[in-house]
Amino acid sequence: MLPAALGPAIERRCAPADSGCAARLIAGSLPAARLVRVSHPDTDTIRRAYTRPSVTAVRWREDSALVLVLARFGRTADREIADAVVAHAHAPTPGATARLVLDLRGNGGGDFDRMRRVASLFTGPREGAIRLRGTDGAREVALPAPLRALERVALDVLIGPGTASSAEVLAALLRRHAGARLIGARTRGKDRLTRLVPVDHDWRLAIPAERIEVPGEALVRGLVPDIEAAPGRL
Repeated sequence: MLPAALGPAIERRCAPADSGCAARLIAGSLPAARLVRVSHPDTDTIRRAYTRPSVTAVRWREDSALVLVLARFGRTADREIADAVVAHAHAPTPGATARLVLDLRGNGGGDFDRMRRVASLFTGPREGAIRLRGTDGAREVALPAPLRALERVALDVLIGPGTASSAEVLAALLRRHAGARLIGARTRGKDRLTRLVPVDHDWRLAIPAERIEVPGEALVRGLVPDIEAAPGRL
């Protein structure tokens, strides 16, 4: 919600068609609002329909745990995770206990709905799993039916200061509804949705919107891990 005095200031200082001027005034006046440059794909990316991967590494750990590094919430994030888990269904050591480790330490957040689809792989559909609280009250948001129902396994989620926004919500959902252990350090504590408002071809205005709540979890000052561990020990 914009400050009441901002409208007249925009009218005084900006020409009617100067959306860039208005966006700069809003970004300078509204806490946490910012201008975001649009990343346009190059011609090779368009021609080849290339999509940057969301799962950037898959490896077996010495204790036969399967580690997936989820760096972002791209368009195919849920499919990449499901495919990786199915492709690595059997531990390299026969008889080893199945454990999946989801590494979110470098995930700074991203698309809210894609995050929900990732969460549902492990939780299944859940009504009221998330609450969005805005100036006009609160509304509940469900987790959808998953792309593919994954077999229930012991789940660890690695978190740290680089884990923010939607990645924090994912970690909270997995602890609350999939029995995951959170391991690492406290997360950043970015607990608001961001609305992107088009300014022109090259810029978007990011405005903080509703506060995100996961009932039973505390996101405000960052998620606290169940097990604290330094990066070198993970």
